[in-house]
Amino acid sequence: MIADLKFAFRQLLKSPGFTIVSVLTLALGIGLNTSMFSLLDTLLLQPLPFPDKPHLVRIYRTTPQSQTANHTVPDYLELEREAADFATLAAYQAWGMTLEQPDRPSVNLIALRVTASFFPALGLQPELGRYFTADEDHPGNRAVMLSHATWQAQFGGDPAVIGRTVRIDGEPCTIVGVMPARFASVFLWGPAQAFRPYAFSDKERVDREDTRVQILGRYRIGLSLEQLNARFAALAVRLAPLRPSTQSEDGLRAVPLQSTVSNPATLGISLLLLGLAGFVLVIACSNLANLQLSRAIARAHEFAIRAALGASRRRLLLPLLCESVLLSVAGGGCGVLVAAWSNEWISSRLSANGFVAFTLELDWRVLSFALAVSLLTGIGFGLVPAWLMARVRVNDTLKTGTRGNTGGRAQNRMRHALIVAQFSLALVLLAGAGLFIRGMNRMLVRDLGWNHDGVLQVVLNLPEARYPTGAETLSFYTRLQERVAALPGVDDVAVGWTLPVFQFLTSRNYLVEGREPPAAGREPVANVNGVTPSFVPTLQIKLLAGRNFTAADDASAPPVAIISESMARALFPNEDPIGRRIGGLDPKNRGWMEIVGVMPDLRFAFSVTAPATRYQVFRPLAQETWNFVTVAVRTRDPAPLAEPLRRTVLELDSTLAIQQLGTVDQLIELGTGGLHMVNTILVAFALLGVFLAALGLYGVIARLVVQRTPEIGVRVALGAQSSDVVWLILRAGLTLTLVGTLIGLAGAFALGRLLAMATPELVSNDPLAIAAVTLLLGVIALAACWLPARKALRVNPIDALRAE
Repeated sequence: MIADLKFAFRQLLKSPGFTIVSVLTLALGIGLNTSMFSLLDTLLLQPLPFPDKPHLVRIYRTTPQSQTANHTVPDYLELEREAADFATLAAYQAWGMTLEQPDRPSVNLIALRVTASFFPALGLQPELGRYFTADEDHPGNRAVMLSHATWQAQFGGDPAVIGRTVRIDGEPCTIVGVMPARFASVFLWGPAQAFRPYAFSDKERVDREDTRVQILGRYRIGLSLEQLNARFAALAVRLAPLRPSTQSEDGLRAVPLQSTVSNPATLGISLLLLGLAGFVLVIACSNLANLQLSRAIARAHEFAIRAALGASRRRLLLPLLCESVLLSVAGGGCGVLVAAWSNEWISSRLSANGFVAFTLELDWRVLSFALAVSLLTGIGFGLVPAWLMARVRVNDTLKTGTRGNTGGRAQNRMRHALIVAQFSLALVLLAGAGLFIRGMNRMLVRDLGWNHDGVLQVVLNLPEARYPTGAETLSFYTRLQERVAALPGVDDVAVGWTLPVFQFLTSRNYLVEGREPPAAGREPVANVNGVTPSFVPTLQIKLLAGRNFTAADDASAPPVAIISESMARALFPNEDPIGRRIGGLDPKNRGWMEIVGVMPDLRFAFSVTAPATRYQVFRPLAQETWNFVTVAVRTRDPAPLAEPLRRTVLELDSTLAIQQLGTVDQLIELGTGGLHMVNTILVAFALLGVFLAALGLYGVIARLVVQRTPEIGVRVALGAQSSDVVWLILRAGLTLTLVGTLIGLAGAFALGRLLAMATPELVSNDPLAIAAVTLLLGVIALAACWLPARKALRVNPIDALRAE
């Protein structure tokens, strides 16, 4: 074996051009696959940094509409009590908070409210200090923990930070601990920058409509996951009488915490990217197999002599396989460098939101994958030509002249099969890029039901310590609107819980007054947004019926609502919804609201997954005041207005943290960076795949011209026209292209369906896009065939016949 490797190495040194092209081709193919696997590894396969991971689970509430619903605080308290003998449960919820420090601007932090059992359940130890105690898990607590990144960024990594008092949301709090750095790599709870005790309020303990509580747990050793779910199923039945009738059919389901790391859309796109990177590698391998086959055919006499001297098939196979493996290992080594560069680029794109320090690392799993792919690649593209040459016919090869140097029928059939495979895969790659580009373009120009052009926004979080009542909060919003409206260039200004950019903040179930409630779990669900009367004109929403809110719709007035068109059609199919009333599920307090208007369905400015519901409800902010809001300002030129808007806010309250100040267009561009990255990757895959496929087709047709030179000479001598010679060559290449295209079309439509499943709001099966890329591939194939066809026109029949 060592001797074969040395011989193969010497053979490669004799062909530096072939060796360099092969190594570079493999470096690109293996490098891209390694990088895509690294992405998948980070999102899904990388083990969570917790001890005894198999016993960590996420507990979902199951409903007729969802298998992954969150919980209410009463749900958690009941589960914690009833499951204490077989599991340790913990609750957590994403939260926003404002960190205030002397002589420094206030900073908004993404925080988690966690129960005291949260960190013990995960089995982690703090880097500094301690975790929360049960005594701190009550309203009015003054404890806070910091993430490692926040500790570094806001406190310079000072170890003396433990025990320091800072102001959180206007209240003095004591820093009791710092999380380890590895905790930041967990995507289960997003970019958590700080932690507060959950400290359920009296209202939360009885609220069965606020389903924002997430539950994880560590179950007892000795139980299997199936046994755990059986216990939860029995527990759900036992707790059903304690719940409202609308939740009587709800169940419980535990899934491994590791499996919930990535959402289905991200996982689907990552798997598709890895699969398409594999297509690029297969195309590269097909090209190299053709090149290896050509080199092997040129050495056919050498192999025939070896066989005549008694060499076994194994001895004939080994030299070519050793060459292929040496090339693939060298290509894999260079591919790791390509992967490192690609990972750095992907990490920078995915970290561009400024919150998550997303890092793709070349750990042992990724490097093992690269090594395995390298070895399999070498065996893959080297086995076919080696196997064909091991079956060489000794007598025929030793007697053959020119034909022996160009290959027989078996070799030609193999070349053609490889070209068909390359073009079919290249079409799939082109289709993926085309579908994604078309989907992005459609999303940018579709009618959203509102207009974000020229809208400047800022997100504010008013601390409850300084704004404890709805009246005080509303007074601040009123003064802010008046001052901002007075700024030069401002056309409209509004305040709402959020803007319909990515998602709404909350959803609720609704019933129609005067009708029998639907079956439990079948109640309509709508996204809810509290807004000022100016919200509709600021976003240029055109009401379809009824009226907008007015200043008279305040806390003392009867509750009112504006609903979306789809909700109106579904709840009131044959009647006018204006004047009808809808309410909540609590039989003791329905909170009936009169419908005063109907608006078009508002679509999120950017979302790749279908929303849980398309029903929407607007409520007057004066009737449902929140401390966390978005201020929207419409102006002809938003950029110069950003700084005056910041100053206006801080003039009213200098302790407020300014968050997400910028145009909505900038917010969309920032939030869609990941999808633009996917689009770039798909285009790169497609260009590389098509280039390699065209190069392979050119090589095969050029060899065909050499192989059929005597025949062309005879045809020309007998009076064949130039067009006849060109068609002879083009027909061979275009036939291979047509067969590959027909096979590739099936793959292209299948890929379209997969992309549509992963990103239903972005990609649809678009026949026009597939037809366009098919035409493009045909033009490229025609060009690849035309160049050697022109060479055939220059064949001198006398020289061709003399050579024969």
